[in-house]
Amino acid sequence: MPRAQIIVHLPSHRRTALKIEGDTREAEETYDGQIGAYLEFLKREALAAGFQIETDERDWGPVFTIDELDHDAKKAAHDWLNTQPDFWNWLPSA
Repeated sequence: MPRAQIIVHLPSHRRTALKIEGDTREAEETYDGQIGAYLEFLKREALAAGFQIETDERDWGPVFTIDELDHDAKKAAHDWLNTQPDFWNWLPSA
């Protein structure tokens, strides 16, 4: 059982990521073409760290939420996530 589950809310994640890049057509195409590979990367890294990454289509507020057993697990998941590259820094061409 994972220490915590990190749920990425895809509509919020997309909107936030595109704002960072100026919300251009090129950014949209890059995001849409690479988000699946980025999420697979995060899932592999999370598994190695004892966490689980899931996604959903909730379109509200935060980019992600964390379901955990206790406060320490939530903090550990949050700290781990902060060490991972964001989508734009992860891109293979970056």
